[in-house]
This record gives sequence, C-alpha cells and structure tokens, in this order.
Amino acid sequence: MVNVIPDQFFYYLRFPLNPIIYQQMLAKIIINSTARHFMYDGRIMSVIQPGYRVLSILALLLIGQLSLAGGETTKSPILDRVEVIHKAPENLEALSMEELEIERSVRMRHISAIKQVSDKPDVARQKLLKTILEHDDKRLQIADVIAKLVDEYQIEGALREALLGYRETFNTEMRDARKYVQTLDDYKSYDFRFSAVYMSMLFKFNESPQLHKRLVADMGDENTTIGKYRQELDESYAKIERDKWLLQDLYSINELEQAIAAIDKEISQRKHTEL
Repeated sequence: MVNVIPDQFFYYLRFPLNPIIYQQMLAKIIINSTARHFMYDGRIMSVIQPGYRVLSILALLLIGQLSLAGGETTKSPILDRVEVIHKAPENLEALSMEELEIERSVRMRHISAIKQVSDKPDVARQKLLKTILEHDDKRLQIADVIAKLVDEYQIEGALREALLGYRETFNTEMRDARKYVQTLDDYKSYDFRFSAVYMSMLFKFNESPQLHKRLVADMGDENTTIGKYRQELDESYAKIERDKWLLQDLYSINELEQAIAAIDKEISQRKHTEL
C-alpha cells in the first residue's frame, strides 16, 4: 500500500527549506502501512513508532543533501546556487582583444557594485543563518500545534499516541539537534533530518481519510489552529526569501571572478603568442 501526501502539505507548511529535496525523497519512498517501515532505495528503514521518542528513520539522513542517480545532487534555491548566472562569453576565441577587455571591465564593475552593497562573506552567512534559525523557531512550534490538533480533532487511540510521539520528537531530539547548528552547512543536514521526521508524521495523518480531509480544509482557514500556523510560517519564510540575496551575492561574486579569470587566460595566451 502506498500513501500519497498532497502537494499543498509541502508548500503550506514550508518543510523543508529545500522543497526539491523533499519531492525527490518522497518519490523514492514506499510506505508499508502495516509494517510501519519506509523503503528507501531498496533499504527498509523503521519509522517512529507510537509512544517512542526515536529517530531511526534518520539513519539514512545524516547527509545534508540528497544524491540522485548519476551522482547529481539536488540544490536548495536558498542555500545553494541553482544555476550559474554570470559566465564568461562562450566565444572567447572569436572576440578581439578590445572586446575581451570590455567584457572584463563589465564584470569588474559588476563585482564592485555588488561588494558595495554586500557584507563580507562570513558576516553575510551569519546574517542569513540568523534569519533561517528564526524561521526554524517557528517550525519547531509544530510540536505545540500537534497537541492542539489532537485535542481539537478528538483523536484517540494509537493515532493519538503516535502523533504525541512526534510532538515529543520535535520537542526533544530536534531541539537537541538544533543546538549543533552553527553554520549554513550544519543547517542543511539539520533541515533534511527535520523534514524526514515531519514527512513521516504527514503519512501518519494520511492514514485517516477523514482526518486528512479536515486537515487540508483547515489549512486554508486562518481561523483554525493549522490555518493560523500556516499563515505564520508563510510570513516567517518570506523573510528568508527577502534575505537570501545575502548568500546569492557571494555566489555572484565568485562566478564573476571565475569569468574574469577565463577572460584573463585568453588575453594572456594571445599576448604570449604575439611574443
């Protein structure tokens, strides 16, 4: 049996910071609802059991990014450079020396302009990390939301125990893991682990069609617990979107410097040939 979680869960609740990783991971997972296991790339992984504060699912999630077939690694639109923006001209050999100097000058001006409005690399990374961790504080409030939903939806029995188990996991294991996040690279791993636990919880909600239907409906209503929380997450995530330029500017400078290096190499080779 394969359970499917609707796409709006991924978007509305802003888990994880990199939705691409989430979608790729979901595409590789098969859920056996009886055995309560994940099958991930052919490996059976235990899912958190009702009443237990364990993170056995994280055994496969100690890496910060998901490596796909062929060695490709998915990238975060916030923490990584998804695509190169600044490149050297592809036809360097066909350009005249004057044109090469112009191309070089344009990129130097771009670097200068970016540096004038940018922080030093270490400062920029720490500023973005601060914004991300403020968003993560809001994400961690999912533990309180779970407790409210259990009472409001009058969830009983094994499902209640399971959801309260997730609440305990977010309140303890994930908060403990958060203490070790000191850099953006640390956060990538933490974000991936956090998201795995969250996704496992979503599958648990999906076991009850009626509960699932109500949850989806309530997400669109800001007067409900989950709807209000979704709105708060949207507002919090908007700040990350606002501040992502802090890191993206660093990528731009690096790309421009590489482009200039390629142009300088072409200029140098021509001058050497002329000698």
